[in-house]
Amino acid sequence: MITVFHVARNNCRGILWKTLQSKPRSLGNGTLITQKEISLLKHKPAAFFSTAQSVCAAAAAHDHSHSRIWTAERFLSAALVGILPAAIAFPNPVLDYALALSMTVHVHWGIEAIVVDYVRPSVVGATLSKVAVAAVYGLSVFTLGGLFYFNYTDVGFSQAIRMLWKL
Repeated sequence: MITVFHVARNNCRGILWKTLQSKPRSLGNGTLITQKEISLLKHKPAAFFSTAQSVCAAAAAHDHSHSRIWTAERFLSAALVGILPAAIAFPNPVLDYALALSMTVHVHWGIEAIVVDYVRPSVVGATLSKVAVAAVYGLSVFTLGGLFYFNYTDVGFSQAIRMLWKL
């Protein structure tokens, strides 16, 4: 279901995106519909209702705002501009773990966006799409665990970068 909503979010432009932003109402038979859909149904009922109904139901099932996620992605990217040089200039465990976590989350969000955009259920099927998203999560968990393990048992991520730089 999460994949369906991400695909809907990334594929919605114009009317459908505005539909996702408005609050859905129930028609009484389990169908969710918005005020904008009601006005649009007067013009194109058959073509719009089938897609908008499933997109609107997916939007209602996930009650979180994607503008907050977008803002978090931008804050993390801006924070990396400061964390990366600080960790290399002043290597210590706190900055090593902060760098490992922020880089892993940054890369995860980027790869997840690529997978959601290009491994769509309409192109490769629902099962393969879910497997691809699950693989992204598995890769991110494995990467974060590996970096934390490296920070704990070895010289640390920032010191390793400094050692590679000296080569």
